Amino acid sequence: MIKLDDPIWNTLIGGYRLPYNASMRLLQLENGSSDTEEIWEEFWNELHHQGDIDIASYAVVPQLVRISIARNLMDWNVFALVAVIEECRIFGKNPSLPNWLESDYHSAIKKLAELGARNFSQDWPKELTQSFLAVAAYAKDFPNSGRMLIEFPDDEMKDVFEKFFA
Repeated sequence: MIKLDDPIWNTLIGGYRLPYNASMRLLQLENGSSDTEEIWEEFWNELHHQGDIDIASYAVVPQLVRISIARNLMDWNVFALVAVIEECRIFGKNPSLPNWLESDYHSAIKKLAELGARNFSQDWPKELTQSFLAVAAYAKDFPNSGRMLIEFPDDEMKDVFEKFFA
């Protein structure tokens, strides 16, 4: 896993296909910043743009998961962003996951699913439940299920199911 003070962060490309250094925002999240809304908005904008992701997006995943586990952070943004990045990695036309990041990245997705499973008895909003299930599907190598869960809100899935199973 890339340490947050590693200069490589300055060279990583984000969803806009421009350099994006996420290390400072990750550090703020790790330290319990009160600007979490701003941090998540920036991550959503910079790491994912209209289906485009890049190496910075992949590199953020292990750090986000590490921080989430350390802080027991059960925020739908963590689960949804990781699921969207994984969906774009598998189904999009994006750069391949680099070999030097592959093990940490895949391990992080499994660890995030485990974090959700440990906290499953909590009362969650629908967005967290659905994004957790998407991460769990990706962690267990069910990419089509993960894609459906992250792409379609529950009410839209209900409409699809009614058309097919009415």
